[in-house]
Amino acid sequence: MPLVKNPSNIDNFLFSTGRTRAFRVGNAGAYFKNTGAGSSATGGNTLGFNLSINAGTAAGGTAKVGYFDPTAALITASAGKIDYSKRIRFSIGGMMYMASTNSVIRIVFGGTGNSADAPAAGANGLTIKGFGAEFALQSGVIQARLIGFNSAYLTPTSYTTLTNGFGLAALDSRFFGAVIESDGAGNIYLYGADSSINPNINIGQTPLLTLTGGPTNDTSTNRFGPEIQCSNNASVAPTATPSALFQSNYYLIDVQ
Repeated sequence: MPLVKNPSNIDNFLFSTGRTRAFRVGNAGAYFKNTGAGSSATGGNTLGFNLSINAGTAAGGTAKVGYFDPTAALITASAGKIDYSKRIRFSIGGMMYMASTNSVIRIVFGGTGNSADAPAAGANGLTIKGFGAEFALQSGVIQARLIGFNSAYLTPTSYTTLTNGFGLAALDSRFFGAVIESDGAGNIYLYGADSSINPNINIGQTPLLTLTGGPTNDTSTNRFGPEIQCSNNASVAPTATPSALFQSNYYLIDVQ
């Protein structure tokens, strides 16, 4: 739904991620996991980014950074589950680089956690109650779709170009900004911005994609989110490298 931008409210920070150097995700801890040749997942300063995730060069290669036990008073019904009756919004900006047509980048709530690898490209991006967005190289540009899981995996939206697809070409390594929202009533939204050669980005406040039927209550048994994943196909090597690379140095969560 359209939002009103006001300098005194949280929307001003969520939708100007490229301008605001924020790191609040309300988490009690973070985890990093990767598998496969050339894959990596780091939270330190890598080429100026606080998050750097690379799926690597191998079939079945995955990498992810995630957060668990978000602020119990806000996002969780208890320390072990996310309360999807809340309005959850996650804003993130940075750079995406995708050269492989059979790799994906995902940002999800309801991830696979600190002990299991991220789902491979081509598999369902969620296996338990949650929501998120999936990015893939389609027709030469990075496109996005929304995914969700309630009692079962929802039919994703179609892959859609986000204005200019986060880049005039997938190899531009241009800056992007996005907000992913679950409104507590089963509606999942993706907001995005024109990509840019610099990080000075404002995100549009009208959803670019909407998915209905998402989770609406606190009966999840999952504590992992947000989780950012880069994944290759399970059995076929990436068509080019770097297959899926995600870098970010600003992100913010809001729960109401």
